[in-house]
Amino acid sequence: MINGKLPVTWVKKDYFYISDWNTPKSLYHHADSSNITKKYYDGSSDGVLICNKIPKTFKNLIKGFKLKNTVAAINKLMPGQVLPWHVDNYPTYIKRNNISENQQIIRIIVFLHDQEPGQQLWIGHNLCVGTAGTYFGWGRGVEHMAANLSKTPRYTLQITGIQDARL
Repeated sequence: MINGKLPVTWVKKDYFYISDWNTPKSLYHHADSSNITKKYYDGSSDGVLICNKIPKTFKNLIKGFKLKNTVAAINKLMPGQVLPWHVDNYPTYIKRNNISENQQIIRIIVFLHDQEPGQQLWIGHNLCVGTAGTYFGWGRGVEHMAANLSKTPRYTLQITGIQDARL
């Protein structure tokens, strides 16, 4: 598991007032042992929102992870929403970037605000907690889940890329 802390160079308005949110329709086609993910995320829920137009404030932060073929999004998970245990398959990312099986895909989640009680990220058996700027990451094939059981939206920066073999 990847873990660290970044200096907070952003303010609430950099992510809170985004108006260009999308509801993912096919994002949650994960490999899991049940149909629970599809049950909760059939594209009809507006509780999971994604913005792919990253504000300039976050561009250098993303570059700092030194990943290749990087894509990023700001995620807004509304109260009451759960992304059940799953493993990401990255089919669109793999196809668009011509990724081979031996290339290590990395997913990083950066907390954009201090975590509130009930806002959860689990990677394997690890409950990941932290304040704004804390980040966690994992490689392809790692089971994880997220939930927002708090009273306020949960904002994260999601970064996906290929780990440079030289790192």
